[in-house]
Amino acid sequence: MSASSLQQLMGRATQHHRAGELEQAKTLYRAILKSQPGNPDALHLFGLACHQQGDHAAAVTYIRQAVERVPDQPVLRNNLGDALHKAGDLSGAVVQLQRALALRPDYAGAHMNLGAVLSKTADHDRALVHSREAARLDPDWPEAWFNLGMLELDQVRLADSVQSLRRALALRPTYRAAANSLLYVLNLLPDADPAEVAEEHRRVASGMFGHVRAATDWPEPGAKLRIGYLSGDFRAHAVNYFLEPLLAHHDADRFEVFCYSDVSQPDAVTGRLQGLVPNWRDVCGKSDDAVASLVHADRIDILFDLAGHTEHGRLGVFAARPARCQISYLGYPNTTGLSAMDYRIADGCTAPEGETPFGTERLLRLADGFACFRPPAHAPEVQPAPFAENGFITFGCLHKLEKLNPEVIRSWARILLENPGSRLLLARDQLDAWHQRRLEVAFGECGVGKGRLQMLHLADPAQSFFEVFARIDILLDVFPWSGHTIACCALWTGVPVVTLRGNTHAGRMVASVLDGLGMAELIADDGEAYVRIASGLCRDPQRLQTLRQGLRARMESSPLRDESGFVAALEARLDSLVRRPS
Repeated sequence: MSASSLQQLMGRATQHHRAGELEQAKTLYRAILKSQPGNPDALHLFGLACHQQGDHAAAVTYIRQAVERVPDQPVLRNNLGDALHKAGDLSGAVVQLQRALALRPDYAGAHMNLGAVLSKTADHDRALVHSREAARLDPDWPEAWFNLGMLELDQVRLADSVQSLRRALALRPTYRAAANSLLYVLNLLPDADPAEVAEEHRRVASGMFGHVRAATDWPEPGAKLRIGYLSGDFRAHAVNYFLEPLLAHHDADRFEVFCYSDVSQPDAVTGRLQGLVPNWRDVCGKSDDAVASLVHADRIDILFDLAGHTEHGRLGVFAARPARCQISYLGYPNTTGLSAMDYRIADGCTAPEGETPFGTERLLRLADGFACFRPPAHAPEVQPAPFAENGFITFGCLHKLEKLNPEVIRSWARILLENPGSRLLLARDQLDAWHQRRLEVAFGECGVGKGRLQMLHLADPAQSFFEVFARIDILLDVFPWSGHTIACCALWTGVPVVTLRGNTHAGRMVASVLDGLGMAELIADDGEAYVRIASGLCRDPQRLQTLRQGLRARMESSPLRDESGFVAALEARLDSLVRRPS
């Protein structure tokens, strides 16, 4: 093939590549490599296309060959480092990215990628340095600010994270990952004003989805109401502890259920859920418009969003208003900010009557709690209280580390100081050596020595956190975003939970659970009461023993475990939402 023909072929290939037509581009790159196997540009770009398609192993193979032929090109080194990162070779990625920076110290992309890799190797301090440098070098690059914001979140620098994520979103208002992460962090801020947070949700949703479609003039529902659930979490995920009871108990004579599954890697839980419903739609990879068209074609009367502003959220579907009535539930504890979302499910505890509601949705309050709980089959039997063998009380925390803000740490430190001999067990998959040192310093500044802290890095994905509850006497809830799923699981294993009631749905979820169990005495309304309640429980071993032995039975007889009753009550409310009174 002549040089001019190769040049024309490369030009056509790169045009396809820039247009996102990766298979067409790869076909032309292959043709070039057949004629010139060592062409570094074709090797690099073919590998880059593989990388963009998720075939990171092939990407490493081809881009490495390009680097061997042109070793002094920082762009090639950077892309090889990113491919190695995604392929799981973190040490190899660090080497290539450092070489890229040696060749070009002001290379923002290499700084950003190196920051991401160093974070995964638990070199968090250097990760932050490189991520900040990327944003400094290219302040108009949304990805640089997004990556910086995520690293700041990982280090529980919440205010800094908010600023960085806002910068990313200001540069690209439709940047979904930045929008989801920003709103997530706002829910974690201890001093955030609920009205301002709700307004920011509305602004972000408006920027993301623009003008939502007007409500369709629907015909009257048929004999059966058609209910749809849309989620990317129909898999091993906490939301299904609360969703599965609904799917298992819907009245098939009155309701026809559809699930729209956005799961890329189905698992055993996916299969179990699929067996509970008559209509299962796999929508993974489909656009929001395509999913909305499918929902509309299915004539769904009520469509539930189970993700909100989370990684697998599909609020763009709801912005198209494909269903008669649209409801936000379970997966996100705040407003969606979307005017097309009609209702958000709450209860009298999470959203008391008479309180001014914030958000775009109307509240659908359920009388006996906003959710019911089905414990997983692998949950163990209740174990003996550990204090009996240890000789001291163990407080526990299994919450995400970003929920352990300075106010939470100060409160827990006070509890430990007021109860000499007690310990605090912290367990989480994020809890690497760097985070352990960070928490030791934070508690040390509050007067608590590291000997009072027990840290577990749950690095094994197969390790169930249920095993950790056997080592805990009292679970301390977090605030302002309470740990709803963790609390339900702890209570099921006999571990009492102390919570501080907040001023939002997110901050009242555990209070709702305890209220439903008739255990309002474990709900604090201010920081002083929170410390007092935890300390009082710590000093009453007989009460702890009694609670541990009776909590599971108490749960079983409560509304929290009345699956059929909960679903019947919900169905009655749903029916009233969409049928006109006769």
